[in-house]
Amino acid sequence: MKKLFFILILGVFSVTGLYAQKIKNVPFKHLDQVPGFPGGDKAMLEFLGNNLKYPKEAVQKKIQGKVLIELVVDEDGGIRETHILEGLGYGCDEEVTRVVKAMPNWTPGVIGNEVVRSSFVLPVMFSFGAKTSK
Repeated sequence: MKKLFFILILGVFSVTGLYAQKIKNVPFKHLDQVPGFPGGDKAMLEFLGNNLKYPKEAVQKKIQGKVLIELVVDEDGGIRETHILEGLGYGCDEEVTRVVKAMPNWTPGVIGNEVVRSSFVLPVMFSFGAKTSK
């Protein structure tokens, strides 16, 4: 039986967009320190691998590809908002949203010495792997 894989494209992590005005509810996009998952990229990969489930409809239709999700990380590190920027459908977008919202608090973004609300774009790949599972 083929094992299903979820691949996180580490090289594509980005904080995108133009400078946001410092308004209470507008997240910053250009930061001195971007928000980060506790334990770093390796820990995030492990979290995603342990929690993402390939949606049945996507498996049946052999859907593969990338979901881009933007998350807004508040000053306390909590993920308060998510937006699918590029989706696959077939339940993949909802599954990525579900897992991202279940993540533990992140290390928040920083400008100068100030912790700020910020946005982060996370790409998640859905792919069928060639390895077999036991």
